[in-house]
Amino acid sequence: MKWPRVGGPRPAASPGVTPDVAPGGTPALPAARPANPQPSAPAELDYNGRKHRKAMEHATLWDMARRIPTALAQTARLAWSVDRRMTITVLLCQLLSGLGTAVMLTAVSKALPELATSDAREGLAAAWPALVVAVVAMAVGAGMWILADWATRRLNPKIAAAADLTLVDLHMRAELSAYDTPGFTDRSQAAEIGALRAVDIADDAKTLTNGVVQLVSAATVLTSLHPLLLGVLLLSVIPRGLGGVIAARIDYRVHDRTISARNVRGMMRWWLTTPELADELRANTMRPYLHSWYRDMCRRVVGRELEGARPYLFVTLLAAFLAGVFTLGMWASLAALALSGSMSTAIAGTAIVASQTAGRALNSIVRYGAVMFHHGLYLSDYYTFIDEVRSMTTSRGTTQVRAPQRIRLEEAAFTYPDRAAPALHPINLTLNRGEVVALVGENGAGKSTLIRMLTGLTVPTGGTVHWDDTDLAATDAESAWRHVGLVPQKNGHWPLRARENITLGQPREHSDGLIWDAAERVGMSHVLKGLPDQLDTLLARSVWGGHELSGGQWQRLACARAMYREPAVLVLDEPTSEMDARGEHLIFRELREMAPDRITVVVTHRLDNVRMADRVIVLEHGRIREEGTFDALVAAEGSLLGELYALARDR
Repeated sequence: MKWPRVGGPRPAASPGVTPDVAPGGTPALPAARPANPQPSAPAELDYNGRKHRKAMEHATLWDMARRIPTALAQTARLAWSVDRRMTITVLLCQLLSGLGTAVMLTAVSKALPELATSDAREGLAAAWPALVVAVVAMAVGAGMWILADWATRRLNPKIAAAADLTLVDLHMRAELSAYDTPGFTDRSQAAEIGALRAVDIADDAKTLTNGVVQLVSAATVLTSLHPLLLGVLLLSVIPRGLGGVIAARIDYRVHDRTISARNVRGMMRWWLTTPELADELRANTMRPYLHSWYRDMCRRVVGRELEGARPYLFVTLLAAFLAGVFTLGMWASLAALALSGSMSTAIAGTAIVASQTAGRALNSIVRYGAVMFHHGLYLSDYYTFIDEVRSMTTSRGTTQVRAPQRIRLEEAAFTYPDRAAPALHPINLTLNRGEVVALVGENGAGKSTLIRMLTGLTVPTGGTVHWDDTDLAATDAESAWRHVGLVPQKNGHWPLRARENITLGQPREHSDGLIWDAAERVGMSHVLKGLPDQLDTLLARSVWGGHELSGGQWQRLACARAMYREPAVLVLDEPTSEMDARGEHLIFRELREMAPDRITVVVTHRLDNVRMADRVIVLEHGRIREEGTFDALVAAEGSLLGELYALARDR
């Protein structure tokens, strides 16, 4: 089907429809749209697929208590792996801080009876050694806390960097088939959350463990003063603990109800402010609607956060009231013990000080225990995913493969893990050095899968792929990839200097002469020479001082990168889809000139370019339907290539 020519006859109006005509018989332009259309409210969004959805709300106190030690152990493992000295420093400081609290309370219990004597001067003279010990113990405890905080601040960035580096490195070393396993992306995102939360997890663990140490110290001192005081302490602090847990659940419920809206709002904010979409946003008058949408989303988040304020206030007041009642009960019990002579007034005072210390410690335990429980879920995901990906990293064999003279596929097939039908049925194919082979086929025909197999990016699920006499399934994959140059459909716009964008991944030392030669061969030398710093110009407009290239220029740069490698196997997948005619002609001319020294495979939907190939392989539904020269296939009756070429010419 041919498109109507510009200025050709208009289609007739439908019966009963009168076209708009301006005075004088000239067709009227369509009426402009309203300047401020009333937008519909944003859709309700809910990430029901999140793995740990409502984890806090559904967890019992026992679940939290059981999970927290695991989270602490995993945090300690991560900290130990990045800086053992700082990890030991934090642990020792925590213990010394708790010891300081115990010594301080013990010293206070010894000083108070002396101060309670009738002669204040004699009492102070007798109590001052104990008071000095108490002050020193407090100072040591405070100093240990500061030192632990310093050590944690040194640990945090190292932990975050180590977690992130491990995750990124394993992703880059994983077999491509790993990405095709069901749920891989979801597990990867959960692990990434765990890596991101590693920034704060050491700090939270430090505060939590400090609370535990302080609580144990205070409880130990109280028990030594009078066994009954431990029970009284629990009665006074349990209401605050339960209130803290319930309040944490309310906070989490608000967080859970708004996470979808906040995530989408954050993504939309990037789209609204990035220069990449500024033209489209303005020219298509999207601003009123999108601004209204963003404002409504902000109101929704704020409204749901405000909804949690009332129950939070109620729970906090109730917990404070009960804690006050039990605290009064504790004081009454202490008074009764003192009046009965079972406990001195000084010891009762020490008990009050210890209970206040224990209360503050318990608040820290509850608050940071809830945080650590949630962190621990994602940290477990991180370690589980790390172990999974380690088992899926590329490790096929130790045989070093040389640049091939011939690539042979023998009954090679591939089926993706989550699909019943093969992406590529068993095929037999030979590619020889010196020839240019074009792969043609409709979308989903299996072209990309075939490229992955012949370059060793993917091992076939059936049959074999040989480079000369070497089976790629038993070779060191990196040794094969050193001989490959690949220009994929989606190439990286790497935020690096122009120089690195051409030399990226090259094992040899870089020469500016060779770099400029590669740029010249793809028609990019004049563009690079026009940049402020030429090869040293940063190609990232979003960074201060950086510059951006057009889509076609990025494709030319990707081709220059592949040509600079001088690979034995050169594969180009739609390499000129965004180029102008001059650039496209230049690239295919260079491919033809480079062909004698390598195996060249080109995937393209622009069938006029297929003429330059020595051989055309037409794929259909994962099978080779036809193979031969371009002219022979186009002339053959019933040829799929002939059909596709005719359709392309009729456009």
